[in-house]
Parts: sequence; structure tokens; C-alpha cells
Amino acid sequence: MTTPEDKRVQCPICLESFAWREDELYKRVVDDNGARWVKADLSGHTNQVLRRDRRARCYVRCPNPGKENHEHYLPVSHRDHGDPVVIGLVGRHASGKTHLLTTMIHEALRGDLRHHGLAFEPADELRHAAFQREIDQLLRGNKLNATKDLKEDFATYLLVRTASGTTRPIVFFDVAGEDFVQSGPQSLGGQFVLGATALMFVDHPAGALPALRGGGQPNRNPAFSGALERMGRRDDVEDLPVAVVLTKADELRYEHPVDYWIRREDLREPLDAGVFREESRDVYAFLDRYEARPMLDVFERFRRSTLHVVSATGSQADGNDLFPRGVRPARVLRPLLALLSMCGLVDGPQAAEVGT
Repeated sequence: MTTPEDKRVQCPICLESFAWREDELYKRVVDDNGARWVKADLSGHTNQVLRRDRRARCYVRCPNPGKENHEHYLPVSHRDHGDPVVIGLVGRHASGKTHLLTTMIHEALRGDLRHHGLAFEPADELRHAAFQREIDQLLRGNKLNATKDLKEDFATYLLVRTASGTTRPIVFFDVAGEDFVQSGPQSLGGQFVLGATALMFVDHPAGALPALRGGGQPNRNPAFSGALERMGRRDDVEDLPVAVVLTKADELRYEHPVDYWIRREDLREPLDAGVFREESRDVYAFLDRYEARPMLDVFERFRRSTLHVVSATGSQADGNDLFPRGVRPARVLRPLLALLSMCGLVDGPQAAEVGT
């Protein structure tokens, strides 16, 4: 089956546009020779239900028109459900991005946003299998490794079904913060921001709040500034939905107003844009008090943005990179709910007011 040439898609990995074709489908096989991509032949399936099931497990190879990226494949569902929502996490090394993304996806797949009409499921079996191993490792109390430099692929790929019956793909990128400051003509680090639909800017107390513990060093965030510099090439940059997230807020559990927000359980309450504004107001004042200028600059740069405090693990890892008491995430879904509201995936008039 060949899709007409006028039906084009943009690859979230290489950002190039190409005509979507399904005359060649691929599947991943693992045998004694290792893992490799092979062509999938569905021509022998006369049972259409069976054929749709087999097709759902296949991939389309991106022709990689720019020839800058490694060979890459997209799940066949990429063309089935409209344009994907591409969410990228931006933050410096050890800012807590990976732990935040892992706990956030775990709670979303568990159904914790169903009260807002959102249901999630994996849309890419291969990538999700790898991501699920990360989830399992963290839930067993093991600290995750930092994101590797120059990671060109996305972390995981989900489908979200909304209360109105819409189904959209959601692609998540978690890229090492150093990628935004790498130089050289061959550097592709952080280029996902050029095609992102929404962004989370993430930092942790030790990096974001130099004045909190009496530190006098100038507060810089090369990951933030590098991402903003690359995004300056986009005409729509100021219209992007943005959530600015202070992670590892368990370190600030006795600091006001973090103590109030980190303990607040409001995920099951009806969506209220006023609550997002209140948290943003309080967190803004807290960040301003402790000279967290890079986070505030990002918040002020975009027309629709929110501020959040979260804790992905509930405590810090010990010297053996273990969480002895397990992980206890707090408010990790609030930034995602804010972004999906700003992207129009949450129903109701209050969703349209989030981030304003």
C-alpha cells in the first residue's frame, strides 16, 4: 500500500518531511546474529483483523532525506492518529529529567490522568520495552543513569485518548543537557527543540538556587540558554506551551511555599486554571527570592507557561545509588497535565486558560 504523495509527515527524529509509504514495512528481529531490521510481509494474511494486528507491530523506515542522522524507523501508528505532540525535556546534567520522565510516564500509563479524560497506551513496542525496563529499575529503588550525550532518538512514544474521542501520538525526548552546548558542524545535539510541540524546562535546587544555601556563584544554565538559542530559529517560538519545573523538591520540603505545593494532592479534582496560576505565582516568588534567574527568564519568554515543583523519587539516593525506602513521586503529572491542556488535548473552558 502506498500513501499518496501529498500525504506527508515530519519525522520527529531528523525533522525532515517525507511522503509516508507502506509498501515496505519492517519489524525488529533478534536471533543468534543479533538484532536487526527485516522487511515484514503481510501479503499472505487474508484475515483483516489479523492483518491489522500484525501491521500495528510494524515500522516504516524514514528515508532520512537530510542524511545527517543514523538510520531510524517510526511506528506505523505515526500516520494513523494525526500530527504527534512532541514534548521535550530540557535541563542540565543531573537536573532530574530522566527520573521525572520515568515516573511521569509510569503514572500516566497507570491511569492517573483518567479524571481529566486522558488515557495512555504505548504505541511503539520496541522503544517502550526499553523504557519499561527503566521504570522497573526505578520502582525497585535503583537510581537511573544520566541521559547519554548526543542521543538522537526519542525516549518513548505513546497514544493518548481524550474524553472527546480524539487520539493523538505523544513523543517524548529526554536529551542530555550538554547536547545544547556542544559545538561543531556535525553536532545534532538537542535539535528536537526545532520540531517540538511543547517543552519542559527542568532544573534542581542545587543548580537553580545559588542563594538558597548561601552560595554566591553566578547562576547560569547552559542547557536553557543553548536550547533558547537554537529555538530562536523558529518563527513560532513564543507560542510554544512551556512548563518550567523545579525538580527534587523533596530537598525543600520545609521551605515555604514548596512545603505547601509538594504535599497538595489535587490530581483528582476538576481542572482549575486558577490553581495552576496560584502555583506559578508562588513558585515564581520563591525562585525570585533565591535568584533563579534562568528559570524565570524561560517562564517569561513564552506566552503560555506554568511553574511547578515536583519530586520524582521523594528522597535522595544513598551512596550506593539506591533509594532504600523506594520511590514516592509527588506532583509529577501536573506539568504534563498543564502542557496537554495548553496543547488542546484536555476538554473544558478551564483548560484553555491554563498558562495564561
